[in-house]
Amino acid sequence: MTFCKKIALGAVALMLGACGDINSSWEVKGGGYIKYKLGDEDSHTIELAREDVHVPNINRHYIQIQTRLDESKRGDQISLMINNPKIGTKLTPVSRASLNGRFQPVSWMREQFSPEAPLVPDSSTIKFDERSDSLWSADLDLYFKDCRSGSCSDSLPPLHLTGRLRYWVAEDDR
Repeated sequence: MTFCKKIALGAVALMLGACGDINSSWEVKGGGYIKYKLGDEDSHTIELAREDVHVPNINRHYIQIQTRLDESKRGDQISLMINNPKIGTKLTPVSRASLNGRFQPVSWMREQFSPEAPLVPDSSTIKFDERSDSLWSADLDLYFKDCRSGSCSDSLPPLHLTGRLRYWVAEDDR
């Protein structure tokens, strides 16, 4: 095999290897992240898998997000439900809803493996600035009860979460 053929084969192999993961990206398979801060702490990121987010469709008028505990190095978990999401409007997440015939919290946060801290709905907002068949983006300004001591306390100030949601809808779900 000549030197030129070896170079050409090497270049083709390199290109194929570089393109091998193209179809495993969030843009194709679905996924994203929530990047957030609690109070004055450093920022944290929790990745979202395709099964963590349910976007509105013909049968569903809300977006529901629930991160997986194992995606957070700190042991944080976030669950949010937003009814009739609209662009450019500050929306209040749904705090409680009937699921499986039982009225229960649907927007909550677990910080560092603590119990689920319910959303403080009258202070919390989500503002979507991008919503398409393939990408959802929003600013988060949320307050949760403080449950870090093992039980939720109304006497402590609520935890303030600010952050950003970005989620790419899987090609099969568009």
